Amino acid sequence: MDRLRNILLFCFISVAGFSCKEAQQPDCKIDIRWNDEKQVIDGFGIAQAGWSDKLYAHFKREEVLQKMFGNDGLRLSILRGEIFPHYWENRQDKDFNIDDNIDLPLTDGFFTEESDDIKRRGQLWISRYVKEKCKTDKLFFSVWSAPAYMKSNGEVSQGELNPAYNQAFADYLVAFYEAYKSVGLEPYAISPANEPGYAAPWNSSLWTPGKMGEFIMDYLGPTFQKKGIAAHIVFGENPFWSAVSSQAAFISSRHFTDAIINRYPDITRFPVIAAGHGYTLPDSYPAPKDSLKTPIEPLTEASKAGIPVWLTEISDTEALDTTIQDGIKWAITFHKYLTTAGASACIWWAGALPADNNEGLIVLNPDRQNYRMTKRFYTFGNFSRYIPVGSKRIGVETDHAADSLFVSAYKNGNDFTVVAINPTASDRQTCLQMDNRTWNGQVSCALTDEKNNWSSYEATGNRIKIPANSILTITGSIKQ
Repeated sequence: MDRLRNILLFCFISVAGFSCKEAQQPDCKIDIRWNDEKQVIDGFGIAQAGWSDKLYAHFKREEVLQKMFGNDGLRLSILRGEIFPHYWENRQDKDFNIDDNIDLPLTDGFFTEESDDIKRRGQLWISRYVKEKCKTDKLFFSVWSAPAYMKSNGEVSQGELNPAYNQAFADYLVAFYEAYKSVGLEPYAISPANEPGYAAPWNSSLWTPGKMGEFIMDYLGPTFQKKGIAAHIVFGENPFWSAVSSQAAFISSRHFTDAIINRYPDITRFPVIAAGHGYTLPDSYPAPKDSLKTPIEPLTEASKAGIPVWLTEISDTEALDTTIQDGIKWAITFHKYLTTAGASACIWWAGALPADNNEGLIVLNPDRQNYRMTKRFYTFGNFSRYIPVGSKRIGVETDHAADSLFVSAYKNGNDFTVVAINPTASDRQTCLQMDNRTWNGQVSCALTDEKNNWSSYEATGNRIKIPANSILTITGSIKQ
């Protein structure tokens, strides 16, 4: 697509001194509560992980990465990768392949192969690119499975960690951290288990909350401290964020993290992050309707303990949908995780891949030559581009007339970002106020709808029309 479509043109509007009583009355009022501070925003990102090979082999890989991590793109601050079980295939392996040649010409036959080697090299190349070229803030890596020889079943799928290898597994994670750090790719966070309640047929490993809590408290946490490892420890990451049915509790991130924190309240002595995935079952799934519910709600005990909460995977495998309706659906989902669940980070699965479903923000063509964009890419950008890392979410109050809108707000010093979603078929005229504070003379507006992607958009004072089926991001600052 024309790169110019990804550049936000600023619209400068004088707004000092406006009140909602002036001019024609708006449909609804939105009050931003400047001092009602919520969670700190750690960032937005994508996972590439097991799909690193497909992006690494693509002839437009740099263009695609710039769209996700570059200043003219999503400006993502988090890349999630995998600590592959095939790094160490036996007890003699001590190598994370950081010295492998990752700069082969894309015409090399190596890129047409299916191998673990291309995944390892691909992840290293992608991590290096986003860190060096895009100055990406955080590299985060999850374990799908420990090396097979450390597992109870000797396989990289299913089974569980053999307790005799608890310390060896902790040392393995230290070794990975040190290897990547040695080439300028220091991990910000490490998760010892992706989806610990799900015995998937791909790389996977089962953990109970009790075993995970014990591993963090008695092995991983102390080993990180002893070795001076600065990485945060991520735990949870089950497929469901939460679950209504007790039969689904074993794959609920809220149940998993609550159980660990209740049993090990001292886990906060380590730099931990509670995390979950946002997958849901389709309505067509043969089960009672209540058992399908996976509410977006706080991870209760993590919130009480002041532990940051991250959404570390979300997407769906429904038939590919690149429309604005899909984009708005996901925008509302991001809004709910940021507001209702209090998530400090949102990470999409996956950034770019060749698939005919909705797993990717960008759809790579199998020919390795071209790719397709989706509207969810752009609606995600209405958050990721304009909410700086380190911002604090702040409270929003609306009148009854604004019930059909989804509005969230964030501040960073004197700067603010407001994200408003209108999923209805009618435009909404709003009046935006900031606790009676005076805006600092100008705001910038970025609109995404069926025809626009982060396009400049006019407002009159603090009267802002939010078009039908759109997401609008407003940025500006207040006077001291």
